[in-house]
Amino acid sequence: MPFCPNCRTEYVGDASRCADCGTELVARLSHRDSSPDLSATRPELLCDVDSLVQADLIESQLRAAGIPVVRRPRGLGLFVAASRAEEARLVMAGQSRSTAPRPETLGLSELSRIRLVCSSCDKATTVDLLEESVPAACSCGHYFDLSAVRPVLDRYRDLMRTLDNADFEIEIELPEAEE
Repeated sequence: MPFCPNCRTEYVGDASRCADCGTELVARLSHRDSSPDLSATRPELLCDVDSLVQADLIESQLRAAGIPVVRRPRGLGLFVAASRAEEARLVMAGQSRSTAPRPETLGLSELSRIRLVCSSCDKATTVDLLEESVPAACSCGHYFDLSAVRPVLDRYRDLMRTLDNADFEIEIELPEAEE
């Protein structure tokens, strides 16, 4: 049975290309294809805190900086991806890399651009959902597995178009940056 080396989906029959990402199917997955390197996404303990309030404050600070954070179940530990741990520590110390002044509010209609980062070559591709569709592959040839998020991106694009044509603006109030 053929497999997609990108999505790792098994196909029945004589299909030659993946229905989700378009990658040419292979007879079997190599060890490299079946167990990708996940060391960069490995959770790393960022800190243990003394209270839920402190955990909430740190978590909101990290999320505002765009760093996903996870709490230890029934505990007071916060985890981030190992690749983002140093950046998270800088944010916690108030040494965020961004020195540009932050606006007080951000209009939702300004959020029509998304950025895809290729897991093969680390090249970033920015897409304006109001102007163009999300590409199926990176310029290096690596196919983006968008099957799970495609419906969300389509709904998001429809929402952005509605907001772009509205006679009002919805704004998000950004949290104040701590000095």
